[in-house]
Amino acid sequence: MYALGRAYANEDPYDNIRLGYFATPEYARWEGRTIGEFVRETGEDVVDAICDMLIAEDLRPNQVTSGPLTETLGPSLAHPLSMIGTDSTFVGERPSPRTYGSFPRVLGEFVREKRVMPLETAVRKMTGTPSARLGLVDRGLLRDGMKADIVVFDAEWVAATATYEKPRSFPVGIEWVVVNGEIVVGDGTHTGATPGRALRRGRAD
Repeated sequence: MYALGRAYANEDPYDNIRLGYFATPEYARWEGRTIGEFVRETGEDVVDAICDMLIAEDLRPNQVTSGPLTETLGPSLAHPLSMIGTDSTFVGERPSPRTYGSFPRVLGEFVREKRVMPLETAVRKMTGTPSARLGLVDRGLLRDGMKADIVVFDAEWVAATATYEKPRSFPVGIEWVVVNGEIVVGDGTHTGATPGRALRRGRAD
């Protein structure tokens, strides 16, 4: 949800689609640039260019596509039935900025600056509500017997810094992150720990 409304004004729709991870040297220089740029600079037909790219890369490229418009996102986030989540991929040098920026952007822009909802509401929409909806019975709340997944942040400072050009930029204002009881971020620095795992509905182990 990070790349919101940034490219929709472009006349060429292919400038709304950025190219992600590439494995071959032939295409590596195009990572982070748009399909529109690719076809203009190479002079190739867009369909031929995309098909050739997919064949050469064995169907592995990612794309970074603009999300919903900022003007409509605020009311959607504030709706009482909405939850807050994101998806992204972590391969390549330039994944979507949402990988590092979605949640701090909500807290900084939509809660602190635009005030579309209270902080407590945003936190619930990011934690307890989706956990309950997905049947993750041991997560989403700070309570005895629950998994220790904790984020400590400064509500007056938290903000996303990730951009298309530098998507792997860590947010500011998040001092501590605990995943499964293990410190992943301490004093604002990543510890290198990776205790996270895939979660399955209804599983408590």
